[in-house]
Amino acid sequence: MHEVREQRTIKGRMTDGQLHLAIGLPTLALILGMMGNGLLFNALSARMNGIETRMLSLEGEMDLLIGKVADMDTRLSVLGDRFHRG
Repeated sequence: MHEVREQRTIKGRMTDGQLHLAIGLPTLALILGMMGNGLLFNALSARMNGIETRMLSLEGEMDLLIGKVADMDTRLSVLGDRFHRG
């Protein structure tokens, strides 16, 4: 009967290795998760910068197109005035 009590107390204790694993594994998982999130954030930031660059390029092209349409409108107005006068 005395041996049964000793086995229960030995089973109830945590060894140093078990304690290190119980604390270390979740901490390691947390650190790896944070690093992964940081890498994903950096990748997303780079993609957003690329999109911003393309949008600025499109904005310049749209300004050029609007200018050409305005020139065409002016030319057509002049031709329309000549046609009605003449």
